[in-house]
Amino acid sequence: MPWYKEWFNSENYLKVYSHRNDAEAERLVNLIEKNVKLKNDALVLDMACGAGRHAIAFAKKGFNVTAVDLSERLISEAKRNAIAAKVNIDFILSDILDFETDKHFGLVLNLFTSIGYFDKDEENFAVIRKGYEVSEKGGFIVLDYFNKEFLLENLVPTSVISENGIRITQNRSIINNRVVKKITIEKDNSIEQFYESVRLYSYDEMKSILTKTGFVVLKELGDFYGSDYKRKTSPRLIFFAEK
Repeated sequence: MPWYKEWFNSENYLKVYSHRNDAEAERLVNLIEKNVKLKNDALVLDMACGAGRHAIAFAKKGFNVTAVDLSERLISEAKRNAIAAKVNIDFILSDILDFETDKHFGLVLNLFTSIGYFDKDEENFAVIRKGYEVSEKGGFIVLDYFNKEFLLENLVPTSVISENGIRITQNRSIINNRVVKKITIEKDNSIEQFYESVRLYSYDEMKSILTKTGFVVLKELGDFYGSDYKRKTSPRLIFFAEK
């Protein structure tokens, strides 16, 4: 089984990324809305929506949101979160590459480094092509990815979090131009291990595939606060592009 199917369906996934909270999601959604001109009735597609943080934030603003993810556990969590937030979202359990729709979206989102999981570049870039296929003419895509140059200089080899009787150790390394993470979770005298492996693409590579796919890159930002992108110092690489 690919690492992402096993890991994203684990009950521990949201514990490891609990710091990625609703406030952070709302900050990014506000930044997106500030930088793209969306119609009030725009259709929004969240590709790889996870537990629904960004989809819910857009739905709260009144947009018609479709959210897709391959993890049954995360989709279930997203549905519960949407009910709690009192918003209606069309959640779909699917690999994004298998997702089919008659809709054309005014905004397509690929956030929180939800690209680069596959071994082959062709498969990774197929995610961007899927975004192009389902976008309306004049629609936008926002791609939020880690910044390779910053990561290479600032990779934290090991981090440990202990709370509520759970110890989470994350070991990170760069192997064959991929950032590889081993996650060890210790609880009640049991140990589970999971892995992440994400391809490291440079700014030039990402911009090139967006352009070759047919998008026009409008701007790049370097964090969720709207700072300009800088190759060496920006933690994120956020592309805003138009079809």
